[in-house]
Amino acid sequence: MIPAGQVVVSEDELRKVHDRLYRLESAVEDVEADLAGASGAKEYKAAFEHLLEAAQDLVGVVVEPVRQ
Repeated sequence: MIPAGQVVVSEDELRKVHDRLYRLESAVEDVEADLAGASGAKEYKAAFEHLLEAAQDLVGVVVEPVRQ
């Protein structure tokens, strides 16, 4: 029996979400490092585009409980 407030999610779906979140986390770290020495609009635009690309990978992601 599954405890109240918990659900079962397929391993594949959980792995996909984990991978996408890791990609976003890595992009945030990249952007933080890039912007530490940035001085112009070109650097900020490139950093934003990198972060946006990683974040877009999560748009529309919904993790649904497995129904039996």
